[in-house]
Amino acid sequence: MDMIGRIAGSLLLALAVAGLPVSAETLAGRVVGVHDGDTLTLLVDGNRQVRVRLAGIDAPEHDQPFGQRSRQSLSELAFGRTASVAAQKTDDYGRTVGTVTVGRVNVEAE
Repeated sequence: MDMIGRIAGSLLLALAVAGLPVSAETLAGRVVGVHDGDTLTLLVDGNRQVRVRLAGIDAPEHDQPFGQRSRQSLSELAFGRTASVAAQKTDDYGRTVGTVTVGRVNVEAE
């Protein structure tokens, strides 16, 4: 392998180890679960479930003040609907972090 090939391979390995995507991925599927105000489950490819953390926001946990209302808001926006996720990375909990869109609505912005 030449020097440029080794450098490129090392860079790709470093990005993968750091948890950063090498290329942006878009997922599409039906929202089958809402865990709290910033985490949902998307059913893609017929039967594969992907846990998604909304990028750019932090909502209260279910046991914190307004946690149930936050979850309810995300449910009203997304549950049972088709959504697309512009995946940005995978977090420390194995969730896909990305921008979620339902119809023409950017869920984080809403």
